[in-house]
Amino acid sequence: MSDISISSDSIHQRRRRVAGALLLLVGALIAWLVSSLGGGASPEFAGASISARLTRAGGTGDGSLMHSRNAAETAAVAATLSRTPYIVSGGGQVREVALTFDDGPSEYTPKFLEILKTEGVGATFFTVGSMYSTFGPTASLATEDGYPIANHTFNHPPMNSLSPSDQASQVDRTTDLIKGAGIQAPNLYRPPYGAYDAASLAITKKRGMLLVLWDVDTLDWERTGVDAIVSNALSRVKPGSIILMHDGGGDRSQTLAALPRIIKGLRDRGYRMVSVPRLLIDDPPRAGETPPPLTQA
Repeated sequence: MSDISISSDSIHQRRRRVAGALLLLVGALIAWLVSSLGGGASPEFAGASISARLTRAGGTGDGSLMHSRNAAETAAVAATLSRTPYIVSGGGQVREVALTFDDGPSEYTPKFLEILKTEGVGATFFTVGSMYSTFGPTASLATEDGYPIANHTFNHPPMNSLSPSDQASQVDRTTDLIKGAGIQAPNLYRPPYGAYDAASLAITKKRGMLLVLWDVDTLDWERTGVDAIVSNALSRVKPGSIILMHDGGGDRSQTLAALPRIIKGLRDRGYRMVSVPRLLIDDPPRAGETPPPLTQA
C-alpha cells in the first residue's frame, strides 16, 4: 500500500509540474505576441493589434485564445441586451472609452486602421451596406485585425421615417453583405443620425443586436477643422464614453488628422481606448439604469 501511495503522489507531482510548465509556456507566448507588436503600440488594446498573431499561434477553434476573446465579447453584448435594448455609454466606473467610426468602409478606412494599429488602441466600425460593393475587402481587413464590424443600415436613411418592414430590410441587407464579406454577423447596430423608434428597437432586439448610440459627438461631419474635432472629443469625454467619428461618407481628411491628437489627449487624461464589446466587458451599463435616448420618434 505504501509503494502504491508513493507512486500515486509522484504521478500527481509530475502532472502538476507539467501543468505549471504549460501555463508558463502560454504566458511566454502571450508576452512574445505583445512585445512583437512594434511601431510603438500600446498594450492597452491587445485585441486588434495582435489578433492576427493570436490566430496564427492558436487558431480560432474551441479553446483558442481568439475563440475565448470572441466568446467573451459576444457574451458581454448579450448580457447588456438582456438588460436594455440600447446604450449611450458604458457604466462610467472604469477609465475607458470606446472609439467608434461610422459610414465606412471607404478609401479612408485603411488609413484610420493604420493609425489605430500603430497606436495599439481599440475601435468599432459601424458600416453601411451599400459601400460593400466597392470597399468590402477593406472591412474584411479591419475584422482580420480584430476590430468589430457593426451594422449601420444599407444606405443611411433616418430609420424613424421608415415603416417597420423597410427598417428590417435596411438591417438585414447590410447583415447579409457583412456576412458575404466573410465577416461574422454583427451583434451591434447604430441607426443613422441616432434616429430610431420603437420598431427599430424591436427589430434589432429580435435579431440579437444591441443598438449603440453615443455620448460624445466630435461633429467631424461638419468639417469645421482639426482643432474643433479634437476639442469636441476631449472636452466632453468622461469614463465610459462612446465617441462618435466617421471614416466614410465624405472627405474625412480632417478626422484622420485629428485622430492621433485625440488618442494622445485621451492617454494624457488616463483613458484607455477600446472597442464597444470590450467596454461592455470592462464597464457595462449598471443594472437598473435606463440610458437617455438621443432622437426617438
